[in-house]
Amino acid sequence: MLQRYYRSNSPIYLGLTLALVGLLGLSCSGEPAGPRQGTPEWLVQAAVDNLAIGDYAKTVEQLSEAAGAPGDAGTKATLWLAAMRAGLAYGYDELADAFAEGMEINDAVIEDFQPLVSDYRRRTKVHAIDFAEDVGDLDNLIGEQATVMFDFPLPDGNASVSPMLASVEGGNKVDTRGAAMESQTLTRGIFLAVAGLTGKDVADLGGEASGPIEAGADRVRFGIARTLLDIAIMFDRENINEPKVRTFVVDLADKWAEPHRENEDLAELMEDFEFDLENERRDMSGKRKIKKTD
Repeated sequence: MLQRYYRSNSPIYLGLTLALVGLLGLSCSGEPAGPRQGTPEWLVQAAVDNLAIGDYAKTVEQLSEAAGAPGDAGTKATLWLAAMRAGLAYGYDELADAFAEGMEINDAVIEDFQPLVSDYRRRTKVHAIDFAEDVGDLDNLIGEQATVMFDFPLPDGNASVSPMLASVEGGNKVDTRGAAMESQTLTRGIFLAVAGLTGKDVADLGGEASGPIEAGADRVRFGIARTLLDIAIMFDRENINEPKVRTFVVDLADKWAEPHRENEDLAELMEDFEFDLENERRDMSGKRKIKKTD
């Protein structure tokens, strides 16, 4: 009889036991559950983890999924993604230029260097265009704010130039240290992008003491204009060589700079911007560029 009782009630007994074990587990751990997989919060945390191991492609992929979502995670992802895309465009462009210069100096490396130049130009193009296409998201995010908070981590490292890069520019082949050179150049690009967008001195970025960067909205908007102009230059005849993209991005940079042309706080930065903008216009129309005098 007793045996039949336990057999007939075993599902209920088992369910109660499992529930009790679950409750005891939660009470003993004392740790709150993390964000649910696939949510913006989870994606941003995954991006943090991938940045820490230097997987910039995966970081961008996860931020792309989280960007634009409502709430703090979506805001963080949108700004961080812009910095990553601009930074990787800077980094890949610098790598492509170095290998291109090396080919000009030493014909013997052309066979080895040309595929790298093509690949780096392709990667530059992807990140540069993505940045330019998404500046509308940045415009909406900044809105009427007086300041913008850049609250995301930076890679380990700094903005120094890899010693191997100068060797490549001199026409020398790279060995197994080439991967380290690429990683450092991309890291440098990200630091330069954050500095350009925020107005922060690049030497002050990174390190254990680094934290969120609060920047004036006008300075950020000008930083976007400056970044766009830098991107336009990447599409000139000597680089990616896509005139239509170049023209579009130059016009976009001009549009972003327009509201700040009378801003006295940005006068010196605007002077350099206007000079470079004019030279881009001249070059696109077939005129000779003007040399800058001190």
